[in-house]
Amino acid sequence: MDRKSQAKELELQAKEVKTQELKTTLTQTELDLANAVLVIQEKEAELAQLKVKTPLIKSSPPPITFALTDNDADNLEGLPATPTNAGFGTKFPSNPQRGDIFLRVDMLPNKLFKWNGQKWIEIAKSTTDRYAYEEEYILYLLEKIRTKEYSMDDLSPTERDQVIGRLNYQEKSKL
Repeated sequence: MDRKSQAKELELQAKEVKTQELKTTLTQTELDLANAVLVIQEKEAELAQLKVKTPLIKSSPPPITFALTDNDADNLEGLPATPTNAGFGTKFPSNPQRGDIFLRVDMLPNKLFKWNGQKWIEIAKSTTDRYAYEEEYILYLLEKIRTKEYSMDDLSPTERDQVIGRLNYQEKSKL
């Protein structure tokens, strides 16, 4: 084989290698694109599920706060009806009044406590939903959900209703 033929042969082989490299790159690009399409479809399905789980409520959000009395908080008869407070946080308030409730959010699940006049006692969250109507608490839950620290499944039914109501109210306000 002469030099010219050898050069042409080498050039042909180089073109074949380059063609193969391009085909490999094209195949990988097609796979990446197919995976991206699958991810988009999954995210669209998740979004559709969220829309189903959180139907738009066409009303004003419920009242955010109201007073609870010692009678309501303690289920005791004959006590004078005095307003109590509901709050949340990682430390108990320093000057509680008898009947005040406080939701500790530094533990999961969150725990609800009531001041009995001498100490904070744990009570079942199912005994009251008073704390769930506090605007500041609903905003706290929304932030925890936004940052994925909480999911809607972590919330009580009342908390879920309040969060959904707030989201729907915000969405309606944008219109």
